[in-house]
Amino acid sequence: MKKTYVYNPETKKMVEKTKFQRNSSTAVHTFSPRISAIDGTQIRDAAQLASHDKKHGVTDPRNYGPDWFARESNRRDERLTGQTKADKLDRLNTLIPLANKYITD
Repeated sequence: MKKTYVYNPETKKMVEKTKFQRNSSTAVHTFSPRISAIDGTQIRDAAQLASHDKKHGVTDPRNYGPDWFARESNRRDERLTGQTKADKLDRLNTLIPLANKYITD
């Protein structure tokens, strides 16, 4: 019977393939084909899904972790209450000319 050998980078030797085990685990991602709700095209793999999402300007909420939603919620609250740097700068740009006018009058 023919044997197959592979190179073991740790021992730097050739070993039988059946005896060789890698230390790192390989994650296998399965992709289930789906039909786009936007344009009805069939999406068969992750690359097609990525290009489809980019083309239509959409994202999948599974791409964002729970910390992302909390961070964006805080940013939204800051924008709505006027606590961003841009809001503070706008207030300063409005108040400084008024203060200067009050002082000179």
